[in-house]
Amino acid sequence: MLVAGERAKLADFVADTIRWTFWPSLALALGLIVVGKPLLALFGPGFADGFPLMLVLVIGLMARASVGPAERLLSMQGEQRASAAIYAGAFAVNLVLCLILIPRFGLIGAAGATASAIVCESILLFTVARSRLGLHAFIVGG
Repeated sequence: MLVAGERAKLADFVADTIRWTFWPSLALALGLIVVGKPLLALFGPGFADGFPLMLVLVIGLMARASVGPAERLLSMQGEQRASAAIYAGAFAVNLVLCLILIPRFGLIGAAGATASAIVCESILLFTVARSRLGLHAFIVGG
C-alpha cells in the first residue's frame, strides 16, 4: 500500500488492526487476572503458586498487543531485516536478564526477564515502524 501511494489507507488499516489486537487482548488479560488463580488450581495445588508469574507475563503480553502486528507490517514493507534484528535484540535482552535475574529471584526473575524482553521488542517495533515507514503502530495516539 505504501508502494501504491495509499499511506492514509494503510495508516487506517494499521490503527484498526492494533485496536482489534489490543482490546480483545486486554479483555482476556483482565479475565485471566480474575480467574487465573482458580484456573491454575484446577491443575493441582502447586499450580496456583504460579499466579504471580502469570501476572508478570501479562504485562509483557499487553505491551506486545499494544503494537499489534507491527512485525508483519514491517515484513510486508520489505523491512524483514529490521524485524529479524529486533527479535535478535529481544532474545539478547531476555538471555542477559535471565542470567542476571534467575539466580537472584528464581522463576519470578525468569518471568520478569521475559516480560522485559517483550516490552523492549514492542518499543523497538513501534520505533522502527515509525521511523522507517512513517506509521504510528501503537494503541495510543497516532
